[in-house]
Amino acid sequence: MSCVQRYSMIRIKCRPNLGHPASFFEGDIFVQKFFEMKIIIAFILLLATVRSFGQIEFGVSSFSMSIKGTSNLHDWESSVKELKATGAIGIDAAELNSVKSVSVEIPVKAIKSTKGRVMDNKTYDAFKANDNPFITYTLESATVTKKGDGYDVATSGKLTMAGVTNKVDMMVRARVEADGSVTFSGSKKLKLSEFKMKRPSALLGTVTVGDEVEVVFKVSLKPN
Repeated sequence: MSCVQRYSMIRIKCRPNLGHPASFFEGDIFVQKFFEMKIIIAFILLLATVRSFGQIEFGVSSFSMSIKGTSNLHDWESSVKELKATGAIGIDAAELNSVKSVSVEIPVKAIKSTKGRVMDNKTYDAFKANDNPFITYTLESATVTKKGDGYDVATSGKLTMAGVTNKVDMMVRARVEADGSVTFSGSKKLKLSEFKMKRPSALLGTVTVGDEVEVVFKVSLKPN
C-alpha cells in the first residue's frame, strides 16, 4: 500500500497498490470466507434442529405405585405417596417413536404401608432412609415397538436403593393419550438382598418379610 500523508491534519489516506493485485482482492476473499463459515454454522444448527424435532420435555401429571411382598405370616402392600419424574420423549403425529431419557425420584418416607406406622418404620430402616433418603431410577436405553393400541418399551436403567445401584432391565407398556401425555405401566420383581437390604422383621424375628418384592406402577408424563 502507498499512502499520502497529511501531517498537519494527522490523517493518513491510503489506496490499493495496483502493482500487487493480491492485496486488492484480499478483502473480498475475507468476506467470501466469512460467509462460507456462516453457511457451515447454519447447516450444523439445522441438523441439530432436525435431530431433536419431536422430542419434548415431560413431567409427571399423575401416578400410582405400590410395593407388594410376602412374609412368613401374611402378604403385605405399601403405596408410594410422592414421586417426581422427568423425561425427554419423541412424539411425531401422535405416535411414540423414542424415549430418550427418564429420571425418577421417590422419597423413602413417602412409602406408606397398609399395616401402619410400625411397618413403615421397619421399611425406612431397611432402606437406611436417614443416610439414603431417596430411591432413584435413571433410564439408560429404551427400544420402542408398536403393539396394538400402544407400545412395548424394552428399557434398561440404573436403580438405586439403600445406597446401592444395580442395573435393571424391564419391559414397560406405553400409550399416548388424547391430551398428549404418555402413560407408562408395568411391574418389576426385585430382591432386597441384591441391594444389600436387611429384610424387615417383627415380634423378635418370628415374622420376617420375604426377600422378593414386586413394584407395580402406572405413571403419566405430560409435556411441560
